[in-house]
Amino acid sequence: MDRPNWKFVLPAAAAGGFVLVGFWGLLVGPLGTAWYLSWQRKRGSAGGADDEDARLAVFMAESAKAQLAAARHKPGGAGAVHAAAVAAPARFAGPVAAPETPVGPKPSFAELRQRVQQVEERALCNALAAARLAELEDARDAHAAAEAALIARRVATKTEHAPLRLRAASRAITACLETDQADMAAALFAEFVAERAALRLAQPHWEPLGRALLEQGALMEAAWALHAGAVLGKDLVSAQKRLVEVAGRAADAGKPKVALRLYATLLEKYPQSQYADFVRSNMRIEEKKLAKGSTPT
Repeated sequence: MDRPNWKFVLPAAAAGGFVLVGFWGLLVGPLGTAWYLSWQRKRGSAGGADDEDARLAVFMAESAKAQLAAARHKPGGAGAVHAAAVAAPARFAGPVAAPETPVGPKPSFAELRQRVQQVEERALCNALAAARLAELEDARDAHAAAEAALIARRVATKTEHAPLRLRAASRAITACLETDQADMAAALFAEFVAERAALRLAQPHWEPLGRALLEQGALMEAAWALHAGAVLGKDLVSAQKRLVEVAGRAADAGKPKVALRLYATLLEKYPQSQYADFVRSNMRIEEKKLAKGSTPT
């Protein structure tokens, strides 16, 4: 299936959605259309499709409906809603149209994060749609994927919406790693570190992610990622080596508490490890450092 002309399709879908279901159809129409066309393209090329975009469309429709209900309870509610509905097609068609080729350097992750934090609550749905559609246009657009993940983290805060934000994060980290932007991948991982076990990354991606975290000094996060990659690859010897390696880096960096924690983790997970004697010996060294109080933690 040929790539659709989003500049034509999305405004038409917004207008059709508004005619059929009213104000929140302005979001349902374009998002539903984007999902359907994407599904058709995936089915033609891969014989199947993921339903994540369908869940995204439903979620955003629910969000728009909630915003509409809230607007009705504000002063001048009905008039304000009508005015917003009349003006919305032009506002909606702009942000979600196929993005033009950017001019100048891409924003850094810190700049991207700041920009997302400055988006007003009422504009989050449109911003998420724009970023997601940019992803559909170019799956290797790491900045669009990162922006979508950060917006999803803001807008999909409920437990039942966890799959949406985690899938967005997984796609973004993958896009960063596949386009040699490991530093941004590591920064994204840090944003979602509390839910790291639920991220869906291919096994080969955990090693470069862990190395990037290690270079940034995020030792515990690096150890977790490197260990997870080796375990997913069913290489338990390498998994133990990764813990020993990062613990050694922590010891060299003057962080005996971190080193001890990683050594203890290894002995707990692998009590029969071939590195057990080496680990216990190093633990005694790090304990002496703490006892002397000669090294900052």
